Amino acid sequence: MQAVFYSQARNNLRSIIDNVCDDFDEYIITTKDNKSAVLISYDEYSAMKETMYLLSSKTNRDRLGEAMEQIENLKFTKRELDI
Repeated sequence: MQAVFYSQARNNLRSIIDNVCDDFDEYIITTKDNKSAVLISYDEYSAMKETMYLLSSKTNRDRLGEAMEQIENLKFTKRELDI
């Protein structure tokens, strides 16, 4: 994660966006009055939103936890899907 001031981000916005999208870099952009924001790629943002949604339900959280435990303990069945 890199930190830059607003003026530096404004002057280099294209290269910062390229770094964020191509290399999954993250930038903290700070204004002169110490307000900060984080710039991440849309793909990373979407993945975070999906994860938060999946974990927002206790039932779903528990089910995902059980599935992870089964995978870690090699107690699962592999199946081929016809698509």
